[in-house]
Amino acid sequence: MASLLIPLGLAILMAAVGLETRLEDFRALARARAAVALGLVTQWLVLPILAAIVAEIFALPAPLAVGLVLVAAAPGGVTANFVTLMAAGDVALSVSLTVATSLAAPLVAPLWIDLAFARFADETVAVAVPFGPTVGAIFLTTVLPLLAALALGRRRPDLADRARPHLRRLSTIVFAIIVTAAIAAQWTALAEHGLAVGPAALVYDLAAVALVAAAAAILGLARPRTAALVQTTGLRNVAVALTVAISLLGRPDVAVAATVYVFVMNAVALAHVAWTRRRLSEVKDGDG
Repeated sequence: MASLLIPLGLAILMAAVGLETRLEDFRALARARAAVALGLVTQWLVLPILAAIVAEIFALPAPLAVGLVLVAAAPGGVTANFVTLMAAGDVALSVSLTVATSLAAPLVAPLWIDLAFARFADETVAVAVPFGPTVGAIFLTTVLPLLAALALGRRRPDLADRARPHLRRLSTIVFAIIVTAAIAAQWTALAEHGLAVGPAALVYDLAAVALVAAAAAILGLARPRTAALVQTTGLRNVAVALTVAISLLGRPDVAVAATVYVFVMNAVALAHVAWTRRRLSEVKDGDG
């Protein structure tokens, strides 16, 4: 049942994102090459290296260290797009980075996994992330509902206007259910191993979002694009990491870091949303 409800929930989130976005927002990315490049370099290169450094600093056991790198090498999570919307960020940038990192995951993730096993476990592994299921999942849960909502907003703006507030409320409820269900599903592992890998996972996440925010500031990126980069950097597709660890590698011990990171990444992401909304409210009150 969960295998059907979770993709449906993600599709609802993306439909809500699509109704709040315009095609012009995606066209504008052609003039935002610095933001796109920063997001891709961060996710494909910086995050796995940062995870390895944090694992070394905390002297994590080999399975936890490999698991943390695996989380970092996973593509951006679909929920990052909705949380970017909640943070009044650049949704088009968030969606584009999610799609790009998901399509590249079958090539990028195995490379970092192999390097992590070699470094921390002195092992050589061969893992292949299936391209077809990865592309199919991102199409059904991200691209298709997004395109449908964009088309509705363009062809029937009156209907989109009526649907928007209802879908906004529904998507908020769905998001809360998805996050709660994800944490509940991993609660046993979180309780057993939270202290072992939780501090390292938190330091990794905070360092990752701080680095991308600092780089965005250096490049002079606007606040909405910085918000999108922060969310797509912190929120990873943990489902991919768990699939690789348990189904492809047969290593539940490597999956522990991913189970703990579910709680960490959502806590940090929602804290960023709360902080952003407070800042925007203060700015609005100041202007008033």
